[in-house]
Amino acid sequence: MTMPKKQTRAAQLARQVQAVTGLPYTDCLKMCEPSEGSWGRLARELRAAGMTEAADRLLAADVVTTEASIWFSAGGAVEQLFYYSDHPRVSRTYDACSNAAEAALNRAGFEQYSDAPEAEAYHAAFLALSKAGTLPDGRALARAALGVFADDPTWCSDVIRTRGREPFTYDTAAGLSGPETPTAVAARRAARAMAQAAAVRFRGDEEWYEAAGIMVEVIWHACEAAGLLPLEGRQNCQDHLRDFMDGEISPT
Repeated sequence: MTMPKKQTRAAQLARQVQAVTGLPYTDCLKMCEPSEGSWGRLARELRAAGMTEAADRLLAADVVTTEASIWFSAGGAVEQLFYYSDHPRVSRTYDACSNAAEAALNRAGFEQYSDAPEAEAYHAAFLALSKAGTLPDGRALARAALGVFADDPTWCSDVIRTRGREPFTYDTAAGLSGPETPTAVAARRAARAMAQAAAVRFRGDEEWYEAAGIMVEVIWHACEAAGLLPLEGRQNCQDHLRDFMDGEISPT
Protein backbone atom coordinates (compact mmCIF):
# COMPACT_ATOMS: atom_id res chain seq x y z
CA MET A 1 0.00 0.00 0.00
CA THR A 2 1.40 3.38 -1.00
CA MET A 3 1.45 5.89 1.81
CA PRO A 4 0.14 9.34 0.90
CA LYS A 5 2.82 11.94 0.46
CA LYS A 6 3.14 14.55 3.15
CA GLN A 7 1.42 17.75 2.13
CA THR A 8 3.52 20.82 1.62
CA ARG A 9 2.92 23.83 3.84
CA ALA A 10 1.34 25.60 0.87
CA ALA A 11 -1.09 22.72 0.33
CA GLN A 12 -1.98 22.58 4.03
CA LEU A 13 -2.65 26.31 4.17
CA ALA A 14 -4.66 26.16 0.94
CA ARG A 15 -6.94 23.52 2.51
CA GLN A 16 -7.43 25.73 5.56
CA VAL A 17 -8.26 28.73 3.39
CA GLN A 18 -10.66 26.63 1.32
CA ALA A 19 -12.45 25.41 4.45
CA VAL A 20 -12.99 28.95 5.68
CA THR A 21 -13.83 30.67 2.39
CA GLY A 22 -15.42 27.98 0.23
CA LEU A 23 -13.27 29.08 -2.70
CA PRO A 24 -12.05 26.43 -5.18
CA TYR A 25 -8.97 24.60 -3.94
CA THR A 26 -6.99 25.47 -7.05
CA ASP A 27 -7.61 29.18 -6.41
CA CYS A 28 -6.56 28.80 -2.79
CA LEU A 29 -3.43 26.87 -3.75
CA LYS A 30 -2.48 29.59 -6.22
CA MET A 31 -2.69 32.16 -3.41
CA CYS A 32 -0.44 29.99 -1.24
CA GLU A 33 2.23 29.08 -3.77
CA PRO A 34 5.62 30.09 -2.36
CA SER A 35 7.58 32.83 -4.06
CA GLU A 36 10.63 34.81 -3.07
CA GLY A 37 9.82 38.42 -2.32
CA SER A 38 12.03 41.29 -1.23
CA TRP A 39 12.35 39.94 2.32
CA GLY A 40 13.45 36.54 1.06
CA ARG A 41 16.02 38.09 -1.26
CA LEU A 42 17.41 40.17 1.60
CA ALA A 43 17.58 37.09 3.83
CA ARG A 44 19.48 35.23 1.09
CA GLU A 45 22.05 38.01 0.81
CA LEU A 46 22.40 38.25 4.59
CA ARG A 47 23.08 34.53 4.76
CA ALA A 48 25.64 34.76 1.96
CA ALA A 49 27.40 37.49 3.95
CA GLY A 50 27.56 35.22 7.01
CA MET A 51 24.72 36.94 8.90
CA THR A 52 22.76 33.76 9.54
CA GLU A 53 20.90 34.86 12.65
CA ALA A 54 19.61 38.01 10.98
CA ALA A 55 18.57 35.98 7.92
CA ASP A 56 16.70 33.41 10.01
CA ARG A 57 14.88 36.11 11.95
CA LEU A 58 13.80 37.87 8.80
CA LEU A 59 12.61 34.65 7.18
CA ALA A 60 10.56 33.81 10.28
CA ALA A 61 8.86 37.19 10.06
CA ASP A 62 8.33 36.70 6.32
CA VAL A 63 6.53 33.37 6.86
CA VAL A 64 3.92 34.76 9.25
CA THR A 65 3.33 38.01 7.39
CA THR A 66 2.93 36.07 4.14
CA GLU A 67 0.36 33.80 5.79
CA ALA A 68 -1.51 36.80 7.14
CA SER A 69 -1.48 38.41 3.69
CA ILE A 70 -2.91 35.22 2.17
CA TRP A 71 -5.81 35.28 4.62
CA PHE A 72 -6.55 38.92 3.87
CA SER A 73 -6.34 38.21 0.12
CA ALA A 74 -8.75 35.32 0.49
CA GLY A 75 -11.22 37.51 2.37
CA GLY A 76 -10.88 40.12 -0.37
CA ALA A 77 -11.52 37.51 -3.07
CA VAL A 78 -14.77 36.44 -1.40
CA GLU A 79 -15.80 40.08 -1.04
CA GLN A 80 -15.18 40.70 -4.73
CA LEU A 81 -17.22 37.66 -5.76
CA PHE A 82 -20.21 37.93 -3.43
CA TYR A 83 -20.45 41.52 -2.21
CA TYR A 84 -23.74 42.19 -4.02
CA SER A 85 -25.19 38.68 -4.09
CA ASP A 86 -24.41 37.37 -0.58
CA HIS A 87 -23.30 40.15 1.75
CA PRO A 88 -23.77 38.08 4.96
CA ARG A 89 -21.33 35.51 3.56
CA VAL A 90 -18.85 38.25 2.77
CA SER A 91 -19.07 39.69 6.28
CA ARG A 92 -18.82 36.29 7.95
CA THR A 93 -15.92 35.12 5.79
CA TYR A 94 -13.99 38.36 6.04
CA ASP A 95 -14.21 38.27 9.82
CA ALA A 96 -13.00 34.65 9.86
CA CYS A 97 -10.08 35.48 7.54
CA SER A 98 -9.13 38.51 9.63
CA ASN A 99 -9.15 36.35 12.77
CA ALA A 100 -6.95 33.75 11.07
CA ALA A 101 -4.50 36.44 9.96
CA GLU A 102 -4.39 37.87 13.46
CA ALA A 103 -3.80 34.40 14.93
CA ALA A 104 -0.86 33.83 12.57
CA LEU A 105 0.74 37.12 13.58
CA ASN A 106 0.08 36.58 17.27
CA ARG A 107 1.75 33.16 17.22
CA ALA A 108 4.95 34.89 16.16
CA GLY A 109 4.62 37.68 18.72
CA PHE A 110 3.25 40.34 16.37
CA GLU A 111 0.06 42.34 16.70
CA GLN A 112 -2.38 42.77 13.87
CA TYR A 113 -2.39 46.07 11.98
CA SER A 114 0.99 47.10 13.39
CA ASP A 115 4.21 48.10 11.68
CA ALA A 116 6.26 45.63 13.74
CA PRO A 117 6.89 43.03 10.98
CA GLU A 118 7.97 45.72 8.53
CA ALA A 119 10.16 47.25 11.24
CA GLU A 120 12.05 43.98 11.52
CA ALA A 121 12.63 44.01 7.78
CA TYR A 122 14.07 47.52 8.16
CA HIS A 123 16.27 46.26 11.00
CA ALA A 124 17.60 43.61 8.63
CA ALA A 125 18.12 46.24 5.93
CA PHE A 126 20.14 48.32 8.39
CA LEU A 127 22.35 45.33 9.18
CA ALA A 128 22.82 44.67 5.47
CA LEU A 129 23.76 48.28 4.73
CA SER A 130 26.09 48.33 7.73
CA LYS A 131 27.81 45.21 6.42
CA ALA A 132 27.95 46.64 2.90
CA GLY A 133 29.71 49.65 4.39
CA THR A 134 32.59 47.42 5.49
CA LEU A 135 33.11 45.85 2.04
CA PRO A 136 34.82 47.30 -1.04
CA ASP A 137 31.83 46.20 -3.13
CA GLY A 138 28.65 45.43 -1.19
CA ARG A 139 26.26 46.24 -4.02
CA ALA A 140 24.35 42.97 -3.75
CA LEU A 141 23.68 43.56 -0.06
CA ALA A 142 22.71 47.17 -0.66
CA ARG A 143 20.37 46.27 -3.49
CA ALA A 144 18.65 43.64 -1.36
CA ALA A 145 18.29 46.12 1.50
CA LEU A 146 16.87 48.73 -0.86
CA GLY A 147 14.20 46.27 -1.96
CA VAL A 148 12.40 46.30 1.41
CA PHE A 149 11.90 50.08 1.52
CA ALA A 150 8.47 51.25 0.39
CA ASP A 151 8.14 54.08 -2.10
CA ASP A 152 6.17 56.05 0.48
CA PRO A 153 8.28 58.25 2.75
CA THR A 154 5.53 58.79 5.33
CA TRP A 155 4.95 55.04 5.59
CA CYS A 156 8.71 54.56 5.98
CA SER A 157 8.61 57.21 8.72
CA ASP A 158 6.23 55.10 10.79
CA VAL A 159 8.09 51.85 10.16
CA ILE A 160 11.61 53.08 10.94
CA ARG A 161 10.44 54.39 14.33
CA THR A 162 8.75 51.11 15.30
CA ARG A 163 10.80 48.68 17.37
CA GLY A 164 9.48 45.30 16.14
CA ARG A 165 8.94 42.43 18.57
CA GLU A 166 11.97 43.26 20.68
CA PRO A 167 14.14 46.32 21.26
CA PHE A 168 16.55 46.98 18.42
CA THR A 169 19.37 49.47 18.51
CA TYR A 170 20.74 51.50 15.64
CA ASP A 171 23.57 52.77 17.87
CA THR A 172 26.19 50.79 15.94
CA ALA A 173 25.78 53.22 13.02
CA ALA A 174 27.91 55.80 14.82
CA GLY A 175 30.98 53.56 14.79
CA LEU A 176 30.77 52.32 11.22
CA SER A 177 34.01 52.36 9.27
CA GLY A 178 35.30 50.73 6.14
CA PRO A 179 36.88 51.28 2.75
CA GLU A 180 36.47 54.58 0.94
CA THR A 181 34.96 53.07 -2.19
CA PRO A 182 31.81 54.85 -3.42
CA THR A 183 29.66 51.81 -2.61
CA ALA A 184 30.92 51.46 0.94
CA VAL A 185 30.71 55.20 1.68
CA ALA A 186 27.13 55.36 0.39
CA ALA A 187 26.12 52.27 2.37
CA ARG A 188 27.49 53.79 5.58
CA ARG A 189 25.65 57.03 4.88
CA ALA A 190 22.42 55.11 4.40
CA ALA A 191 22.89 53.17 7.64
CA ARG A 192 23.69 56.35 9.60
CA ALA A 193 20.63 58.07 8.17
CA MET A 194 18.47 55.10 9.24
CA ALA A 195 19.75 55.54 12.78
CA GLN A 196 18.91 59.23 12.63
CA ALA A 197 15.37 58.55 11.36
CA ALA A 198 14.77 55.87 13.99
CA ALA A 199 15.64 58.35 16.73
CA VAL A 200 12.87 60.79 15.76
CA ARG A 201 10.12 60.60 18.37
CA PHE A 202 6.44 59.94 17.73
CA ARG A 203 4.87 63.32 18.49
CA GLY A 204 3.09 64.98 15.60
CA ASP A 205 3.13 65.80 11.92
CA GLU A 206 6.37 67.77 12.17
CA GLU A 207 8.27 64.71 13.44
CA TRP A 208 6.41 62.46 11.01
CA TYR A 209 7.65 64.49 8.05
CA GLU A 210 11.09 64.91 9.57
CA ALA A 211 11.64 61.16 9.69
CA ALA A 212 10.07 60.79 6.25
CA GLY A 213 12.61 63.20 4.79
CA ILE A 214 15.46 61.33 6.42
CA MET A 215 14.16 58.08 4.95
CA VAL A 216 14.25 59.68 1.50
CA GLU A 217 17.94 60.32 2.21
CA VAL A 218 18.34 56.68 3.29
CA ILE A 219 16.86 55.46 0.03
CA TRP A 220 18.96 57.94 -1.97
CA HIS A 221 22.20 56.67 -0.45
CA ALA A 222 21.07 53.03 -0.62
CA CYS A 223 20.50 53.51 -4.35
CA GLU A 224 24.03 54.86 -4.68
CA ALA A 225 25.39 51.88 -2.72
CA ALA A 226 23.43 49.53 -4.96
CA GLY A 227 24.92 51.08 -8.09
CA LEU A 228 21.62 52.67 -9.15
CA LEU A 229 20.61 56.22 -9.92
CA PRO A 230 19.37 57.94 -6.74
CA LEU A 231 15.62 57.37 -6.21
CA GLU A 232 15.41 55.55 -9.55
CA GLY A 233 11.84 54.32 -10.10
CA ARG A 234 10.61 55.82 -6.81
CA GLN A 235 8.28 58.59 -7.86
CA ASN A 236 6.81 59.21 -4.41
CA CYS A 237 10.26 59.67 -2.92
CA GLN A 238 11.16 62.04 -5.75
CA ASP A 239 7.98 64.02 -5.11
CA HIS A 240 8.71 64.21 -1.38
CA LEU A 241 12.23 65.42 -2.08
CA ARG A 242 10.90 68.16 -4.35
CA ASP A 243 7.86 69.22 -2.32
CA PHE A 244 9.11 68.97 1.26
CA MET A 245 12.92 69.01 1.10
CA ASP A 246 13.61 71.73 -1.49
CA GLY A 247 15.20 69.06 -3.67
CA GLU A 248 18.23 68.77 -1.42
CA ILE A 249 19.85 65.82 0.35
CA SER A 250 21.69 66.82 3.51
CA PRO A 251 25.19 65.38 4.11
CA THR A 252 25.25 62.35 6.42
